[in-house]
Amino acid sequence: MDKLTLGAAVLTAGLLQAAHAGASELKIGLAVAMTGTYAPYSEAEGARCMADKLNKAAGTNDPKIELMIEDNRSDPQLSVSLGQKFLDAGAQVITGVPFPDALIPTAQIAEPYGATVFSAPNTQLEMQQAGLENFIAGAVPDPINAAATANALYGKGARTVALLVSPDAGSYSEKLPEWFGEVFEHLGGKIVSKLNYSWGTTDWSPQIASIKALPQKPDGIHVCGVLPDVGILIRQLRANGYDGWVAGCDAFDDKSLEGTVGDVAALEKVMFTTHGATGIDGPIDQFLAQCKADGYKVNGIFDAMGADMVQVSYEAAKKAGTTEAAALREAIRAPGGYPGITAPTISFAEKKGYPVKAVPVMGFANGKRVLITDTPPSYVPALK
Repeated sequence: MDKLTLGAAVLTAGLLQAAHAGASELKIGLAVAMTGTYAPYSEAEGARCMADKLNKAAGTNDPKIELMIEDNRSDPQLSVSLGQKFLDAGAQVITGVPFPDALIPTAQIAEPYGATVFSAPNTQLEMQQAGLENFIAGAVPDPINAAATANALYGKGARTVALLVSPDAGSYSEKLPEWFGEVFEHLGGKIVSKLNYSWGTTDWSPQIASIKALPQKPDGIHVCGVLPDVGILIRQLRANGYDGWVAGCDAFDDKSLEGTVGDVAALEKVMFTTHGATGIDGPIDQFLAQCKADGYKVNGIFDAMGADMVQVSYEAAKKAGTTEAAALREAIRAPGGYPGITAPTISFAEKKGYPVKAVPVMGFANGKRVLITDTPPSYVPALK
């Protein structure tokens, strides 16, 4: 009887071990902005939608995804603290406020754990220059975005541009317009003015007065800022008679842009670079529509990027046959890439720290979003 009991116990333990090995757990910690300045750009709901979809379809031996989601309140210090909390809970992948003041210290505390900091929407070049082996961005760096916008605007016939720059979000709001300017002048255009502003601006009259005082009205204005700031800017520019182009970056890709601008006609000469074409009933729109129908409070492109982060991590874990943190990161960077929502294939094999994929530039026609171009720029000086 004792031998039978012992045998049963050994068999049970073996089965439990086999079950654990066959269905390992992929823990992803998301410190996201549910409140504060960056709340419109949270990737959490798209990540939740994708994780639930993958878990429902998972086979017996497939990894199971556990998402840990908390509000970082758009606060870099809180974001880092939440990252530590996720690491202590066993997360192999974590993320936070998508700017270097949060991501660099987060990657540093994650390094001893072997964990990866995978920031779906991060674009800042500093993260690629910091030498952090355990950092991955889900988006291409700002110089590529800037070059794509410069090509698109020059292609629309613009030859003179005024830049609006701000130090408030580091290189994202300060250097990106300058990289745009460098490419624009390389193409044959001219930067006629560079004006400063602060995030949170609701009265753009000083900048608009300076633009109106220029000897020649610029064909375009380039600014990399957030909503509602840039929507108010466009509205006030049009009210003051400016009918040229307003070109921007991925932060324009917020559904509130149209409502903040208000007038359909005011959008006709607005363009922005983004991470995937939305509003054109493409694959991203279809994914977001299905998530919304299933009860997820998805907002737009950043949710699709959150979904990419979860899907790439999951498929990498399946390919590696383990959720061990270092092996997982190596698998994420494996040749061939993985399927995504924002692109058919997302590959980190070539650049390690950011993906190789198309960079769409969106515009408007009759108030509806349209794809202007998604051709990769050939001249990106800041990355050479």
